[in-house]
Amino acid sequence: MEAQPIKMDIVGGYGKILKRRAADRPGAALFMLRAGLLYESARVALRSGGGMPRALARLNLMALGSVRRALADPQGSVWVNLFAPVEILHCFGLAPLSIECFSSFMAGFRVEDYFIDRAERAGMPDTLCSYHKNFIGVVDSRVLPPPLLSLTTTLACDCNLNTFRHIEGSMGVKSHVIDVPYEYSPAAESYVTGQLEALVADLERATGRAFRPERLKEALDIENSCRELHESALRLQAERDYPCAPTLHMFKLFATHLLPGSREVLGYYRLLNEELEASPASEAVRILWIHLLPFYDESLKALLAPGSGFRIICSDFDLDYRERLDSSKPLAALARKMLLNVYNGPYERKMRMAAEAADLLRPDCVVHFCHWGCRQSAGGVMEMKRMFGERGLPMLILDGDGMDRRGSPDGQIRTRLEAFFETLGAARAAGRDPGPDPVTGENGVGGGR
Repeated sequence: MEAQPIKMDIVGGYGKILKRRAADRPGAALFMLRAGLLYESARVALRSGGGMPRALARLNLMALGSVRRALADPQGSVWVNLFAPVEILHCFGLAPLSIECFSSFMAGFRVEDYFIDRAERAGMPDTLCSYHKNFIGVVDSRVLPPPLLSLTTTLACDCNLNTFRHIEGSMGVKSHVIDVPYEYSPAAESYVTGQLEALVADLERATGRAFRPERLKEALDIENSCRELHESALRLQAERDYPCAPTLHMFKLFATHLLPGSREVLGYYRLLNEELEASPASEAVRILWIHLLPFYDESLKALLAPGSGFRIICSDFDLDYRERLDSSKPLAALARKMLLNVYNGPYERKMRMAAEAADLLRPDCVVHFCHWGCRQSAGGVMEMKRMFGERGLPMLILDGDGMDRRGSPDGQIRTRLEAFFETLGAARAAGRDPGPDPVTGENGVGGGR
């Protein structure tokens, strides 16, 4: 969550109280969470037009409202992973609560360490992804009441199955798993479609409501319109000066992954395009960011603040699926969407997406953040760096934890980024390759030569 420097002591004090309540009065901790989200919503609403672009203020409020709704009506919510087919849930009037996004909010409240430590004391390995450990700690503390059910996929993250099994065992919440084959084929599409049909039947039983295919078709039509506007916004972001804080780049996942197909998101994309078209040409160093953003890092926020001369123009999570959905076969379209997600299948699929993003966005450099708990991001990073190097695009590799601030020593990110930016700036001025990494000495801040 975004917090102004003057409020850091308030946020820290709030977090300390929240930890105490989680330990002995979980119901009071839940009340504090709801109150904190309500306060943040009011703060964003009051500050709209006071520095934050209107489209991003709307996005911020959508994200906060989504989490607030799930916490206000637990039995009207479903716990999901980031790649779950949430369009189906919206057709039943259910609010998805992403375990990854909720964990990010806990980091925003500065309480992630308490819940991560609780999970580790219960036997979770310290190598497990911190997003998952955080949520497991929240579940075991009983701060969150049980939802109607939980829904995950085997897509992208190896932690999903074990985390959702733990939720099922700890809280007795029925867990629905969508098994997504590694490669696309007509048979695989039929297999996943069958699982979605079973999910629909399960939701009909759980809610007592009939599934209306026309509602899903309408949602996918809106999602297609949103995708077209998203592509238009990406092209504009390649050349316009449009400030967006690291936190809000992560909030964009609500538009692309948790609230797709809603008219609310459609309105956001329309406003975003309007504001981008009215924005001046950018003279900032434009950054394509790969993988997670350590949004909690104050030095990162300062380095990328408006007027700093450096701007993240896109995070690769916004680009994991860009095809048009066939709304005449809505369940099959969602099956195809999961099968062809760039985080499914071989790593080369993600590399092709990154190369296409570079062609579309024309960034000045790439920053790849290797989150400690994510094996796939770290496993292929050198191949990614080699590819960008062959294209003459400078790339910096950062290591750390995307959610647990203890996993990124204070100042480390700033030191690496400042050195990278300084080298990049000097190289741009001289019109030459940036050369070796000034911190590690590795040849190829620019991806190798």
